[in-house]
Amino acid sequence: MIMKKRKPLIFIFFLLLNFLPQFFVIISKSDNLLNWYITDDAFYYFKTAQNIIEGNGISFDGIDPTNGFHPFWMILCVPIFALARVDLFLPLRIVAALQILLNAASGFFLFEMVSEKMSKSFAWITALFWMFFPPIHGITTKLGLETGLNAFMLIVFFYLVSRLTWDEGERKFDKQLFWVGLCGVGVLFSRLDNIFVLLLVGIWLVFRGKTIGRISQIDFLLILLSAISSFFLRLSSYENIFDYLPFLFLLIGSSLVIKPTTLYFLNGYAIDEKKNVFFILKNTLLSVTISSILIFTILFISHEFLQLIEGFPRSAILIDWFISLVLIGGHHTFYQKKILRNSTSYEDVSLKTNWRVWWGRTVSYFSSIVGLLIAYLVFNYRYAGIAMPVSGQIKRWWGTLPNSVYGQPERTITGVFSGLLDPSRNNGPYWLLATPVSKIIDFLKKFFGISQAGNPIVDIFLLVLICGIFMFSFKFLLNKEREKFRKSVDSLALLPLFVGTVFHAMIYKSTGYLHAKEWYWIGEMFLLVLLFSILFTVFLEMIEKKLLNKKIISFLTLIICGFLWGKFSISILQQFPLDGNVPFEYNLDGEVQFIRTQTESGDVIGMTGGGLTAYFVPDRTILNLDGLINSADYFSKLKDGKITEYLIENNVKYIYGEELVLLDSDPYRWVFTDTLTVEASGPYFLLYKYDPIDN
Repeated sequence: MIMKKRKPLIFIFFLLLNFLPQFFVIISKSDNLLNWYITDDAFYYFKTAQNIIEGNGISFDGIDPTNGFHPFWMILCVPIFALARVDLFLPLRIVAALQILLNAASGFFLFEMVSEKMSKSFAWITALFWMFFPPIHGITTKLGLETGLNAFMLIVFFYLVSRLTWDEGERKFDKQLFWVGLCGVGVLFSRLDNIFVLLLVGIWLVFRGKTIGRISQIDFLLILLSAISSFFLRLSSYENIFDYLPFLFLLIGSSLVIKPTTLYFLNGYAIDEKKNVFFILKNTLLSVTISSILIFTILFISHEFLQLIEGFPRSAILIDWFISLVLIGGHHTFYQKKILRNSTSYEDVSLKTNWRVWWGRTVSYFSSIVGLLIAYLVFNYRYAGIAMPVSGQIKRWWGTLPNSVYGQPERTITGVFSGLLDPSRNNGPYWLLATPVSKIIDFLKKFFGISQAGNPIVDIFLLVLICGIFMFSFKFLLNKEREKFRKSVDSLALLPLFVGTVFHAMIYKSTGYLHAKEWYWIGEMFLLVLLFSILFTVFLEMIEKKLLNKKIISFLTLIICGFLWGKFSISILQQFPLDGNVPFEYNLDGEVQFIRTQTESGDVIGMTGGGLTAYFVPDRTILNLDGLINSADYFSKLKDGKITEYLIENNVKYIYGEELVLLDSDPYRWVFTDTLTVEASGPYFLLYKYDPIDN
C-alpha cells in the first residue's frame, strides 16, 4: 500500500527533474527554440498536420496525398498544430513540452520495471541514465520526431510484459495478453518497424512456459542469418545485387515459416533426455532438406509462373541449405547437451495437448495488432495508392542508384555484419555498446604504439580480446547470480527483444536501405540499457554482500544520479539561456525573407527536403522532391523517368537546393541537367528558375 502511494510521488519527482532545466527550452526565444528541432524531418510531420487541419487532406504540399510518416505521432500532432493559426511557434513549444513529458514518463516506467525485477538502487541510475544521458536524450526527447513516443510505448509495452502472471490461470493470462497486445498496437503505430520485436515477443508469449519458446527464438535468428548470408555469398559480385531484393524477401519470409514448422512436426522441438546427437543431426538434416525443397518450389513458382520475382539465383538455395544445416544442427546439439547436463525431463509440446492454450494466447495477443495493421494498410492503399509508407521504399530505391548523394549500401556479407557494430550513432544500431568498444580499441592502439590507420587484422585481434574479457567478466558474474539473471532475462523478455532488434537492424543493413538515422535505433538502445542494468545490478549486489553496508550503495547511487542530472541540467541551460545569446542552428529569418523577396505568393517551389521552409512560408507551395513525404504517384514517375511531366503539371516555377545534390547526384541530375538557371543565392541554398520547355 505504501509503495502504491509512493508511485505518484516518484512520477512527480521525475517530472520535476525533467521540467526544471528544460522549462527554459519551452519559453526560450523563437529563433533559439529551433535549436531543439535540429532535423528537417520533424517539419514533415508539422506541415502535414497543418494541412490536415486546414482541410487540405493528408498531404505535405497540399497537392498529393502522402503516407510517409508514422501514424501515431501524426495523430498527436494534428490537434497541436491547429494552434499554428494563432502563432507558428506556439505548437513547437507544446511539442517540446510533450516530448519532455514523454521522457519523464519513460523514465518512470523504466524505473518501475527495473525496481520490481532487479534492484531498486540501480533502478534510479537506469532511469536517470535513460532520461539524461545526452546522446540518448538528444535522440529520444529533442528533434520533434516520433522518437519520444516510440521510446515511451516500447518501455510501457515491456513493463506490461514483465508484469504478466501466467501461473495464475490461463484465462487470466489471456486477458493480460489482450492488454499487452493492445499496447503493442501503440508500439507498432509509433514506429512501424517495431513489427519485428512485436512478432518475436508474441511468439515468445504464446509458447511461454515451454522450452520451445527459447529454442525457436534462436532458430528464427539463425534462419534469418542463413538466408541473408546465402544471398550475399551468391550475389555480392553483381553490381545490381539489390535488383534481387524481391527474391531475398521471399526467401526470408518462406524460410521463417517453413523451417521452424518442419522442425516442429519432425520433433525437432521435443524435449526428451533420450535423444542423442545422432538423432538430432539426422532430424535436422531431414527437416532442413525438406524445408529447402519446399522453399525452392515456392520460389520457382513465384519466378516462372507468377512473375513475382524477376531473378531466381538457384544456387543461393543450396548455400542456404548448407548454412542452415550447420547453424541449426549446432544449436540443437548444444541445447540437447544442456538438457542432459541439467537432467531436464520430457516436455510435451504436441499440438494435441497444447493447441487450445496456444491458439487462445495467439488470438489474445495478435488479434488487435493484426486487425488494426490490416485496416491501416487498406486505408493507406485506398487513400495514398500504396499500402506501406512510401518513404521506406524510396530509401531502398536510392540504394540501387549508381551515384546517389545519400551514400552507397553494403554489398558484402562482411560489410553487413560489421555495420551492426558501427560506433557512429547514425549508422550503428548498437552504438551504445560499439562506441565504448571502439574507444577502448583506439586507446589500446595508442598505448601500444600501434598506428591508428585501419588495419583489419589488428582491429579484429583487439576486438576479440575485448570481447573475451567482457565474456569472462560476464560469465563470472553469471556464475555468482545465475538464477537471478535468468529470471530477469525471462521476465523482461530480453531474448525476443534481442532477436527482434537483430531482425530490425539486419533488414536495414542488408536490403540496400540508405539514409537511416540515429532515431531508427530506439529498440537497440533500450535492449542495451536493460542488459547493462541487469549486469550492474548483479555487480552491485556482490559489492553489497562484501561490504555488508547498504548505506554505501545508497550513497553511491545518489552521487551517480546527482552527477547525471547536474551535468545534463548545466548543458541544457548553456544551450537555452533566457537571454538567447547562443549561436542559432538555423537562420530562419534570413531564409524566410529570401524566399519571400525572390518568389511570389502562390509559387510552387521544389526542394529536396523543405519541411521547415514549407512550415514557415505557408503562402508558397513547397513540393518535396526526394519523395519521402510525397505521393506514390510521384515516386512511380521518378523511377520511370517521367518526373518532368509531373513538375510541369504542378506548375513548379523554382527549384531551391544544393548544386551538388541537384546537378551532380542521382536521381536529380537526370531531371535538372540543362533545365535550371541560377536566380539568386540564399543563406543556405541556391534558388534556380526551372524551365524545362526551352531546354
